[in-house]
Amino acid sequence: MVSIRTLVGVALAVALVAGGAAVAATQRGRAPRNSHAATVSSPPPGAGGSSSVATSPSPTPVDAYRLKLKGQYQQTSYYCEPASAAMSLATFGVKVDQNTLARKMKTRSTGTKISDVETVMDSYLYKRHYNDTVVGDVFDAPEILMTKVSYDVGILRRAPILQVWSKRLPWDRRAGKGEEHAIVAYGYQISKGTITVFDPWGPTGGTHTISAKALATSFADRAAMHYFERL
Repeated sequence: MVSIRTLVGVALAVALVAGGAAVAATQRGRAPRNSHAATVSSPPPGAGGSSSVATSPSPTPVDAYRLKLKGQYQQTSYYCEPASAAMSLATFGVKVDQNTLARKMKTRSTGTKISDVETVMDSYLYKRHYNDTVVGDVFDAPEILMTKVSYDVGILRRAPILQVWSKRLPWDRRAGKGEEHAIVAYGYQISKGTITVFDPWGPTGGTHTISAKALATSFADRAAMHYFERL
């Protein structure tokens, strides 16, 4: 059986070759994806690890890496997107508070549109020569998920936002079917097939390590991961 580490290496090599074309296509325009409850009511420099700036990274990620992330809990029951974005942007050296991001993202008590999150993220990232694209190919695809997380975290040294169903997270104990929710990935271990995330939901959030297989099945249907690439 081919190991997940081998699959990650092969997929990453292909992704790097296709990267330029993907970014160009992204800049020509994206189809907006809405999340009526990405930061909904109940559910929902901490920058780089060894360095907050990505310098001459190897094209192949190391087996395991974890960023030095300063976790943030969401300030309201519907601020998971602003909280996750604040943590993610901090790994780019951007300091911005949750209220500022919520205003720019037009966050309401019913949630935040993922297309607005993407637009606001890009407003900070373009000037730093990075691009944020919301991708869905990681849904139920642990090898692709590990490839993308290990690239963003292990090579770019950035923490991507993940869009999940709260009740599909094993540590979530809230009643009901759960809601669309935002968390950030900031660590991984390819050989063990695990990803470390920070969940901003106060009661059960914080740092959790979860298998890539389980995380890949927790994604929201309309969107999954904010994938970062260099421009």
